Amino acid sequence: MGLDAQIIAIGPFSRAALPALDYPAEFYADVADGDTVITNVFTAITSDLSYELARCFGVGAMELGKHHLDSGHADVQALKNLVGDGATSRFVLLRDAGFQFYYLPNA
Repeated sequence: MGLDAQIIAIGPFSRAALPALDYPAEFYADVADGDTVITNVFTAITSDLSYELARCFGVGAMELGKHHLDSGHADVQALKNLVGDGATSRFVLLRDAGFQFYYLPNA
């Protein structure tokens, strides 16, 4: 059975977080600072990438009770190696803006 996965972030909207969110700024024109928004952070489209992405956060891909991630324990260097600087910078921006992160496997 194959596996793909994604990491989403849920947190308080702010103009500072805009570069890390899914949509262009105009889509957030009516969103007030502090409103809760959801965004995709990482997508892994193969089993190998999905397992490695989970490992970057210290969890197992199918460790279902631990998928509310502790972003402070993320291996940022491993993330850079896996997904590149740009995607990792988006993660760090969201983490610093107070977002919570969740690993969503699709097995």
